[in-house]
Amino acid sequence: MAIANVQLGTSATAILTAASETAILSLVFCNTTASDRTITVYAYASGGSAGDLSTIIKDLTIPSKDTFIWTGDEKLILDTSGVISGLSDAATSISVAVNYKVL
Repeated sequence: MAIANVQLGTSATAILTAASETAILSLVFCNTTASDRTITVYAYASGGSAGDLSTIIKDLTIPSKDTFIWTGDEKLILDTSGVISGLSDAATSISVAVNYKVL
């Protein structure tokens, strides 16, 4: 297993691009600011893009200094070059840790 970290921007920011088939075990979103922040998260195959069709979390508000943890009952599997990306309503306000396993 491995962990990758990133801060979300106001446009879709890659959280993880799979180098090979990869299982996403959890995503941890931490609002490091004094204001509530809203996030949207996407998952798409190589050649895809962030948009309504690839949305897995839409307009989720994370309160000030709080954390949201996504752990699916079913693991999200990315093929090679598949992407998890996300955005926030304010740049550098949401830190993300993704826990994943290369299959």
